[in-house]
Amino acid sequence: MMTENKSCPTDVDYADIRVSSSVVATGTMRALVLESPGALGLRRIAIPQPGPGEILVRVRAAMTCGTDLKAFLRGHPQIPMPGTFGHEYSGDVVAVGEGAPFAVGDAVMGVHSAPCQDCAWCQRGQENLCESIMATKVLGSYAEYLLIPARIAALNVFQKPAWLSYDRAALLEPLACVAHGLERANAHVDDRVLIIGPGAIGLMFVASLRQQGVRNITLAGRNPERLAIGEGFGARTVKYPDVGTNYDLVIECTGKVEVWEASLNMVRRGGTVVLFGGCPSGTTAKFDTGRLHYDEISLISPFHFGTKAVRTARSWLLDPEFDLSPLVSGERALEDGEQVFRDLEASKGLKYVFRP
Repeated sequence: MMTENKSCPTDVDYADIRVSSSVVATGTMRALVLESPGALGLRRIAIPQPGPGEILVRVRAAMTCGTDLKAFLRGHPQIPMPGTFGHEYSGDVVAVGEGAPFAVGDAVMGVHSAPCQDCAWCQRGQENLCESIMATKVLGSYAEYLLIPARIAALNVFQKPAWLSYDRAALLEPLACVAHGLERANAHVDDRVLIIGPGAIGLMFVASLRQQGVRNITLAGRNPERLAIGEGFGARTVKYPDVGTNYDLVIECTGKVEVWEASLNMVRRGGTVVLFGGCPSGTTAKFDTGRLHYDEISLISPFHFGTKAVRTARSWLLDPEFDLSPLVSGERALEDGEQVFRDLEASKGLKYVFRP
């Protein structure tokens, strides 16, 4: 049941929030808190104050995400509970710490993590595996304000052009994940590509591959409304599992072990399978080792993203012809938070936007 804890009184006028370069407004804000799997609470918590290099963002758009749905349903190793929730955002800078790279009033778009650029993984060009990237991420975009740490503000937050909507700008993080997946997949423009799973990520793969010049794309799934969006993005659609075989590239976006295992049967000799959808921790998958070895199948399971992928995704969003608006199923209030995730669990909608 969705509840709001009113024990902390409203003691700030959000329309007249004080800002300065060092100390920001005191008071409280509304925020969704994931208490435990299946339990979301609307709480009043303290407005954070930015330290050196940090920025405080007034959230204008916060998008729901498949990872957040997993966390809501079963928990997630990277999302602590109880804790503030959400990581896709755009908004306006309302306060900055000393030395921050933005000014009060700047409209911004960003992601929720940044690599250290110093550890062994970063030095090898594997910023997505940075030893501290997850430990230093920020969560809490389902709230009126979001504090962005200095490292993220310096590397992975950007000015939002005035013509770009806050909704579109808030798609930067999931699109960066897709961009990283395509970096690893190394698709060619003449490839035959199969994408399994017409959720928001699968549909972003369709749009992004089209952006890269790939035209022979098949999207497989069971939801006719989502498949129709895929057709609008330029994919041929089929009902899973009747997908055919001999694809150059197969991208799995369901996060189901049985689909991971079946994906191997759909790719050609010498082809690539991208296992993008994350399965629950501790699960195992079985593959035909003879097929893997003698047909030289490449298996890739991309995780997260680095700074290059973030910039690639941003360049796509800044292209007026790159339209992801069909993915946004509607606007919801923070008070409806728990129901929003129940709707997503029932496949009602793809992504919803909160405007805290």
